[in-house]
Amino acid sequence: MENPGEAVASRSDQASTYGMYNRQAWAVAASLFIALFFLWGGGYNTGPIFLAALLKAFGWSHARVGSIIGGLSLAIGISAPLAGWLLDRIEARWVMGTGAILALLGLLGASNSHAFGTLLGSVILMGIGLGAATWLAASLVIVNWFPDRRGMALGLVTFGMESGGMAMTFSVGTVIASHGWRAGYFTVAVPVVLLVIPLLLLVVRTRPASTGSQSVAVQVDQLPGYEVGEALRTRAFWMLAIAEMSFGLAAGGTFHHLVAFLEGLHYSLRAATLVVSIVLGMAAVGKVAMGALGDRIGGKNALAIGFAMIAVSVPILLNAAEPAMLVLWLTIVGIAGASPVALGPLLTAETLGLKRFGTLFGWLGFALTLGLFVGPQLVGWMTDVTGSYNAGYELCGMICVVGAGASFLCAAPRAAGIALVGEVRPQTS
Repeated sequence: MENPGEAVASRSDQASTYGMYNRQAWAVAASLFIALFFLWGGGYNTGPIFLAALLKAFGWSHARVGSIIGGLSLAIGISAPLAGWLLDRIEARWVMGTGAILALLGLLGASNSHAFGTLLGSVILMGIGLGAATWLAASLVIVNWFPDRRGMALGLVTFGMESGGMAMTFSVGTVIASHGWRAGYFTVAVPVVLLVIPLLLLVVRTRPASTGSQSVAVQVDQLPGYEVGEALRTRAFWMLAIAEMSFGLAAGGTFHHLVAFLEGLHYSLRAATLVVSIVLGMAAVGKVAMGALGDRIGGKNALAIGFAMIAVSVPILLNAAEPAMLVLWLTIVGIAGASPVALGPLLTAETLGLKRFGTLFGWLGFALTLGLFVGPQLVGWMTDVTGSYNAGYELCGMICVVGAGASFLCAAPRAAGIALVGEVRPQTS
């Protein structure tokens, strides 16, 4: 018969172990939030601010300056599969730390550039670093540390992308206005040195330390899920790829042209810029809400709803000459506009498991960033041809309908011997 004193002590030890695990999990999450806040918010979301500053400083064509932003997106997308492959084999802190250092070198190189070639090369280097150190790696770490409330945790951590964009856009814009664009790149680099790199190297771990001294590669082999070859033969993977590509095309096509579109509706530049800031802020909050919804009704259903809401918002935006319609659009797109960022990794874990999550989500990330690269150019080309943003924006709405359908069809494959619900949890006994 079990001694009552021993039973109480055992439960106390388990509670203590779980509490320690829980605190460590949220410390990791906070570190990732800070990394996304300064790296993605400062390195990617400030792109439109630097674009305008470079146009004024050098008098380059819009196409030439736009190729710098395009180079950044492509570099992120191309580096994502390699980073994902490494994350399945090496501790996340080393992959993310190296990526942050590369991004730092790119920022410093850009701040000292005096010619187009060196600036483009520096931005590409920064993009490679961002591909390794931001949302892909952060998503892998979060799905390992939060087995029960992944959607909300992913939403809270990726909240840093848009909130960082709001804060860093304001800070960088102020610095550029006073000291020039080179000082702007240097401003982004400072918190990367002081906060991001130390936190990534000292705090972040791929998953809880519950498997002794085993290497990451050995730990990964013991996780539930599909090998890459198996996953590529499932409908779920290709539906996820279509959903990620759809989001990249629609988000890239509408967001990057939003200021010009609103100016065409006779809104002032100041008002249009304010709308962009509000969209980023509301999208950050919306991701948390949609992530929590995904925890309740499943990732595929929540993602399909998110895409459907974005699609519905497009005709509302096309009638945004009426301020009331603009407010309605802000409300809908604010809730759902960035939901795929949180729900994409949740659905990947639900359908394909954790065994090769890094590699598989790396390729899905490439599909997303390819869409972010093509979307703005496609909408710009259609606008040049038709003389209006309407056709391009309507196409983005139809693409979101495709994304909704792909999300809804993304059901977990049925395969004998593969359980996708088993997770790494703290050892309490």
